Amino acid sequence: MHAVLNKIIEGITVCYSEVFPNENNEFFRFVYMGKAFLVADTYCMNPNCTCEEAVLNFVQVYPRGDRKKAASFMVRLKLNGRGYKIHDRGEYNRREIKAIMMHFTAGDTILNISNERYKEMKEKAKEILS
Repeated sequence: MHAVLNKIIEGITVCYSEVFPNENNEFFRFVYMGKAFLVADTYCMNPNCTCEEAVLNFVQVYPRGDRKKAASFMVRLKLNGRGYKIHDRGEYNRREIKAIMMHFTAGDTILNISNERYKEMKEKAKEILS
């Protein structure tokens, strides 16, 4: 937890799976147009911050093509349901990201899970800091 404490102090978002390691819920997984993605969700753990966002890092794991490094992009998802902001596009254009995000966030499941994880992360931060 020492690394997590440092991230809290520095104001860096922390991956949910780093705080709650469990192979069954480590990352979100989904397929869009034949492309398989892993999505790492990170959260601000400052208990005094009310950002209510999740930073999602999308990594395309299949197909990888000739790339040595997997293609990825990052967004900040607003947990109040009011959309997202692109943080890093990587090799993707805005239209591709919009289509992927519409598919990934269809329905309320991802938003509900992300809100629960956000609350869990804030509670764990209070526990770590006390």
